[in-house]
Amino acid sequence: MADIHTAELNPGKLEIITEWVAEQDWAAGLDLDAAPLEKVSAYRFDDPAGKVGLEVHIVRSGDRTLQVPLSYREAPLEGAEEHLITTMEHSILGTRWVYAGMGDPLFRQRLDHAIATAETSAKQYRVDAEGNKLEEITEVAHAFGTGPLPGAGDVDLLHELTLDSPLEATEAGLLLGRWEGQPHSVVLAVMV
Repeated sequence: MADIHTAELNPGKLEIITEWVAEQDWAAGLDLDAAPLEKVSAYRFDDPAGKVGLEVHIVRSGDRTLQVPLSYREAPLEGAEEHLITTMEHSILGTRWVYAGMGDPLFRQRLDHAIATAETSAKQYRVDAEGNKLEEITEVAHAFGTGPLPGAGDVDLLHELTLDSPLEATEAGLLLGRWEGQPHSVVLAVMV
């Protein structure tokens, strides 16, 4: 379960994502001036300790749909300096250190756990400044694992998504997802 505050963020998430994506080799060929990134949806994983935000943004530039995993921490993550994207100011939680998700061990562990245990992405709830739950947020992506793949050693989160290949939970070792306007499940990550 993820608690989502109605807060002001500086810089905003889409701004952070745009700057980071522009520097990535896998995003070569994107013309973000001609086709700026647009938010499509997002999903989250649970942090059992409730301290770290683990969020994957699904964004679009022209006809390309991308996934951008981020983790939000209340303090710097020791040994992960190369994965630090920026810091942001959260009007309720204060300074947050924003990391590329795949460089954050907790993010990788929760992604692997979701696939291996056929778990779903976290339910998200709007909360007030005191942390009281107001309502469930339902206009988010729904991601779900398909179970372990024997012999797999790692998980690869796909940066670019293929939206036109219907696939249901017929194979092990996958994270699949669906969101409003996406009529069938899409492969989000694979065990390799």
